[in-house]
Amino acid sequence: MLRQIFKQLWFYRRSNAWLFIELVVIIAASWFIVNETWTTSYRINNVPDGFDARNVYCVYLTNLSKSRNGYDPAEASLERQRVNLHRFGDALRAMPEVQTAAPVSTNHPVDGLHSMMGIQIDSVNHLYFSTFERESGAQDFDIFRYDLVYPENGAVDDSHGSVFITKDLADYLYPGQNPVGKTIAGSDKVMFKHEDNIAARRIAGVIGYMRPDGFSDNVPYVIENFADMVGEYGGDQMYAFRLKPGVDGEKFLENASKEWRKSLQFGNYRVTEVYSFQDRMEAVVQIEKLDKLFIWKALWLFMLFNALLAVASTGWLRMEDRRGEIGVRRAMGGSPRRILLHYVEEVWVVFAAAAVIGILITVNIIVLGKIDIASSDSAMVSHGLAESPLNMTDFPLLFDPVAHFLAVEGIVLGLLLLAVTAAILIPAAGALRRPPVEALRDE
Repeated sequence: MLRQIFKQLWFYRRSNAWLFIELVVIIAASWFIVNETWTTSYRINNVPDGFDARNVYCVYLTNLSKSRNGYDPAEASLERQRVNLHRFGDALRAMPEVQTAAPVSTNHPVDGLHSMMGIQIDSVNHLYFSTFERESGAQDFDIFRYDLVYPENGAVDDSHGSVFITKDLADYLYPGQNPVGKTIAGSDKVMFKHEDNIAARRIAGVIGYMRPDGFSDNVPYVIENFADMVGEYGGDQMYAFRLKPGVDGEKFLENASKEWRKSLQFGNYRVTEVYSFQDRMEAVVQIEKLDKLFIWKALWLFMLFNALLAVASTGWLRMEDRRGEIGVRRAMGGSPRRILLHYVEEVWVVFAAAAVIGILITVNIIVLGKIDIASSDSAMVSHGLAESPLNMTDFPLLFDPVAHFLAVEGIVLGLLLLAVTAAILIPAAGALRRPPVEALRDE
């Protein structure tokens, strides 16, 4: 059977050569096209956000300045700000639709990476991470449903001055260990002493991976536990809350956006914005990633579609030229299934040979061009600490060059194989529906 296939390939060598060359070029070029369109979508849909934003809403509170209407100097002290902020929280929790509420940092990782800080590890390297604040004992863990890795029993001592760290940072500092009760500076990885900053604070717990938005990779985070969110300077504040199951979030948000600016005024705090965390994340993805890449992605997809169409057209024309041959085989007693299988096997042999050459060309372009196909958006890598785990185990399709290459190549070969197979089967099936006598007359 294989010998007969090779005979047929040689007999129709001119049309097969054109199909072979076209497949080689398209297989090599399509890898880069698919890589540009697939990788971003994979990050958005597969890398976890580090918290559950569904059914979570946020209220932004502006602290009125002296120049603003409604400003009350008697409510301007830090003590009155603390009292009024908690009064606002009590009012939120008293609403029948609200399950729980807690003050949160105004730079919570939901709409991008706000800032990075670092500590010196040795004479050359620095450890970089992002930070945000939370109020000790607050119910934000119930709202955002952070994945608590340590302590395993869930009994957290998050008193003022302690910190939470994310799992990627814990794995780097204390691989295979429980870091609760230790400090960032106490790790064997940190050679320099740090006694007066965040690195010297007790680690109260470890939470799962965090990413600052819906499209980048994980970023190491340190969450500082404060006695209260007003702190030493006051200023604008935020509250997050989770609605009870069954509450219509859109309707609740619509009413809150209209009414709370007037009904929830405590001291100098005024409601300026009420929004859905999930919607905010999706908006950031749309603005920061999808909108910017739309034209390029549309161009890549257009090129890919035309590549598939070109392959399918070549295969289709190739089969149209052999309609008479199909009729002859049918007249000689060949079964439709066996005839179709024969032509599919032919094109698969051509496809396999082209795939080998195309893959070799792609690999050489990547190697010779020194293209980093597994580069990360992670701030830890971009700031020089590439030895941190960064999801290598959890997301090999993003960080393992071999797995990433094979994943993209699998998509390319799958699409092209589907295109050439359909281009063979459809015209061949049409030829099989013709009476054999018509094919014999043509021959």
